[in-house]
Amino acid sequence: MEKKYLKRKKKKLILGKTEKEILRLAGMGVLVAGTLVAPNLPIIFKELLSDRKKKYAFKRSFQQVYEKNLIILSGEKVYLSEKGQKLLDRIESEKIEIKKHEWDGIWRIVSYDIPDKPLKNERDYFRKKLKELGFEDLQKSMMVIPYECKEEIAVIAQNLKIAPHVMHLVTDRLPRQEEMTRIFGLDDEEWES
Repeated sequence: MEKKYLKRKKKKLILGKTEKEILRLAGMGVLVAGTLVAPNLPIIFKELLSDRKKKYAFKRSFQQVYEKNLIILSGEKVYLSEKGQKLLDRIESEKIEIKKHEWDGIWRIVSYDIPDKPLKNERDYFRKKLKELGFEDLQKSMMVIPYECKEEIAVIAQNLKIAPHVMHLVTDRLPRQEEMTRIFGLDDEEWES
């Protein structure tokens, strides 16, 4: 009789606002476990922990972050675990936006060749993030946008540890120029040569 193994679905980790803040503070190295009980709280926590409800909610969130293995307690110091650092990098990437401005006639292309193993999740997230930022598919693993984005893409790629697999290119002509100018709502006439 053959045994069938069932794959467990990975639970998506959901963090609240306070839990995200705990990760940020631990990442900056300003969070100390004793903060939760010390009478002379650092200034950064005075307002946050000013009343009992907030203090209780903060302690509960701290405990949840710890139980999710996102932080490591070492004496009085609080460190991010590897899992916590990856999650913090993603949280920081979520804040990134590309400013839309008047088109300068230059196309920005992001090309990526991210290996399926072991970086499948990072590749999928990177592609999803590019779409959220307003990129359009030019070809498979090649996306385009008409706005400056070099720094933003570099930060996202660095946070996901995929920078060696990502290229940022610029050009003034695309194979599907008319289609892309229509998709982005740009006036192509003034840029034709």
